[in-house]
Amino acid sequence: MSNTQPEIKRITCEHLRTLERQQADTKEHIVVDIRDLADYEAGHIEGSLHIPRRELSANLPSLIPEKARRVVVILGPTHEEEIEDVHAKLIEAGYGNIEYLAGGIDRYCEIADVDVSDVIEDMKDTDFVPAQHHESDIDPEKEDGEPLY
Repeated sequence: MSNTQPEIKRITCEHLRTLERQQADTKEHIVVDIRDLADYEAGHIEGSLHIPRRELSANLPSLIPEKARRVVVILGPTHEEEIEDVHAKLIEAGYGNIEYLAGGIDRYCEIADVDVSDVIEDMKDTDFVPAQHHESDIDPEKEDGEPLY
């Protein structure tokens, strides 16, 4: 009797980025981020579905009823050692087209197009005053009066 585990597939961040560009309007995949809320809020893939790992079994079927859909899972660094358990639960729930983001969110962020336009807009609304040097900040040992810092 053979006790074979289902294959755990990985998708590279570059491949996921390509999928996102090709399927901008009609995505055939869904990204499920199972990291803790604080990690998710600190940075996540736009359009990803956040389901904390401890709520995965209970909530995934109602949030993704199409079980044949391609599911890309983002694990946190503390979940990586639990990948076999997560995978088994997804298979048990009826999902068969599962891939895990190789390198996680950190690797994805290295190659992603970062949109900071909202941050720049927020900065425009503030009264930004550049730092000014005071005489006490000048190094008397330097000829050109360089600041001490």
